[in-house]
Amino acid sequence: MPELPEVETIKEDLRELVAGSKIERAEVLDSSLVEQPSTQEFASRLEGVGIMGARRRAKHLIVELDTGDSLVFQLKIGGQLLLVPPVEEPVSALMLLLDLDGDRRLFLRDETGFTRARLLDSDELEERLSSLGPEPLEGGFDAGYLPRTIGSRRAQIKPLLLDQKVVSGIGNIYADEILYDARLHPRRKANTLSEDEWEALHRAIRSNLAAGVEHRGTTVRLYRDVLDRPGKHQNYLRVFEKHGQPCPGCEGEVVREKVSGRPSHFCPACQTEDGSREDGQLELE
Repeated sequence: MPELPEVETIKEDLRELVAGSKIERAEVLDSSLVEQPSTQEFASRLEGVGIMGARRRAKHLIVELDTGDSLVFQLKIGGQLLLVPPVEEPVSALMLLLDLDGDRRLFLRDETGFTRARLLDSDELEERLSSLGPEPLEGGFDAGYLPRTIGSRRAQIKPLLLDQKVVSGIGNIYADEILYDARLHPRRKANTLSEDEWEALHRAIRSNLAAGVEHRGTTVRLYRDVLDRPGKHQNYLRVFEKHGQPCPGCEGEVVREKVSGRPSHFCPACQTEDGSREDGQLELE
């Protein structure tokens, strides 16, 4: 599922490869894609429009248009934006086709069919994004933000990290890696964390997301960039989908369990549910 690093990578690709282009024709190939406005209005408002740039907010990919509108994608589980050429034209699971000037086309494909798109004016976009939490790689996300915001809550820490109203852009993959780095069990209650643990969590959030951006995202199954290239961060994962394998930090084994309905991967020895530490365990990196 595209999370902050994957959407950030696609955004940068669009800025480099597509900004300055004109949309000559828009064709919606799967009507379930469009949530706002109507499918017909969506396509007609895109035709003849210039692409000014792209940005990201949380997991939202925002294509800025010269009309003042924004084309907003949520790529969900398997959304891919592919530029043809140089990419070979895709033939299956197509949801949207944008014919660009210069004989290029931008295809949106999604094998899962869950990607959603909206065409929003500035007020609608502001309203859409208004409830989102801070960007974890920006200055406003300081070490004291999480304890100030959720430090008194009795909720489990993993679902809090996944709550986009608490902090933006973290999904299941990076949450598991972040909690492993911080040596926090995904079921730990927020109100049980110490000051040192909050600081470790803050560092882990920023370092894991920054590494994901540096490695151009994580390809576990479906994620590709605009030129159909997989990310590289999957080569650096320690616990996500590593269940049954040795923990890289101790002699324990990575397990997979459901936490608040989400598959979660962690080392019970390194990430104890009561926050204790066993003698001889490695300290935080």
